[in-house]
Amino acid sequence: MSLLRSHMVLMFLYAVLAGLFFALLWRHEKRERVRLFLIIFCSLFFGGILIGWLMFPAPYK
Repeated sequence: MSLLRSHMVLMFLYAVLAGLFFALLWRHEKRERVRLFLIIFCSLFFGGILIGWLMFPAPYK
């Protein structure tokens, strides 16, 4: 259960589930679904890491 307390694991699960949902909802062909899933997944997962890394030096106040 401690694995579900990790921010990275939760962010990964959210990116996978959101990518699957929108790829299945918006595209009809398999190739298009896979491409859209990868775009959404990479945007959410790696974008979140990038934004967190950019915000790291910001002051806490």
